[in-house]
Amino acid sequence: MVSVIPVKEKKLIDVKIGELPSWILMWDFTPKGIAGMFQREHEQLYKYH
Repeated sequence: MVSVIPVKEKKLIDVKIGELPSWILMWDFTPKGIAGMFQREHEQLYKYH
């Protein structure tokens, strides 16, 4: 079955073993990308508090 969600937008738990290398390579390892990742996680964590 073909996945409808792009690999980049999947969570780790939804990524299949064969998709793992391409999923990791899509991350943004620049300082701006890492800061954005922390900001999104913080917003998601405190969304309902």
